[in-house]
Amino acid sequence: MFKILILICLIIKTHSWTWDDYPSPRGPDYSKCRVSHPTYVCDPDGLLTDQEREEIVQLVEDFKEKTKRPNSIIPCMREGLRLIVALSNVEIGDDNITSEITHLCENERIWKSFDRGECASHVQGIEMGRYHFHHCHSINWSMKLIKEEYQNIYNDEHHHLRNGNYFTVLKNYIIHLRMLYIARFSIFDNPDASKEDNLTLTEMHHSLQDTKKTLSGTL
Repeated sequence: MFKILILICLIIKTHSWTWDDYPSPRGPDYSKCRVSHPTYVCDPDGLLTDQEREEIVQLVEDFKEKTKRPNSIIPCMREGLRLIVALSNVEIGDDNITSEITHLCENERIWKSFDRGECASHVQGIEMGRYHFHHCHSINWSMKLIKEEYQNIYNDEHHHLRNGNYFTVLKNYIIHLRMLYIARFSIFDNPDASKEDNLTLTEMHHSLQDTKKTLSGTL
C-alpha cells in the first residue's frame, strides 16, 4: 500500500507544472497548449476535448470585446478586460498564496504586457484543474469585483467540478464573470455621452423623415 502511494505521488509530481515550465499560448510553442493558434487559453494536460477547448477559446477571446464600455469615464474600461485561462491536472507551482488565488496574473510569461501604464496589462485570470479552481486579477481598483462575487459563481458551479464536468464549470463561470464585469463597468459610463448618442440617433431619425417628406413632395 505504501509503495502504491509513493508511485501515485511520483506520477503526480512528474505531471505537475511550475510557472517556469508551464507553456504559454502566446509563445512560439503555443501548440503545447493544445490550441490551433496563439490565444489566451492553455490546456496542456487535455482536460477538455478539442471541440470544448475551441468553444472556451472563443468565449475567452470574446470576453475583452464584450466588456468594452466605449462611453466609460475610465479609459481602460473603454477597451474591455482581457481574460486568460490556464488548465492543468494539478495546481500549477507549489506556492499558491491561498486556496483561491493563482499566480497566473503575475508570473513572468508573455501572456500579457507588463507595462503597468498600459490597459493591456489589465487581466482577469482563471486556473482550473481536476480538484482546484483559482482566480486572480491585475487591474485598477475601480474595475475590481468584490470577493463574494467570485465565491458565489464558484459555489454555483462547484458540484460540476466534483463530477468532472470541467467544460461546464469553465463555460458557466466565464459567462457569469462577464456579466458581473459588464454590470461593474456600466457604473462608470458617462451619462452625457449616452445623451449625445441618443440625440444623434434622434437627429438622424428626423433627418430621414424630412428626406422622405421632400421626396414625396417631388413625386
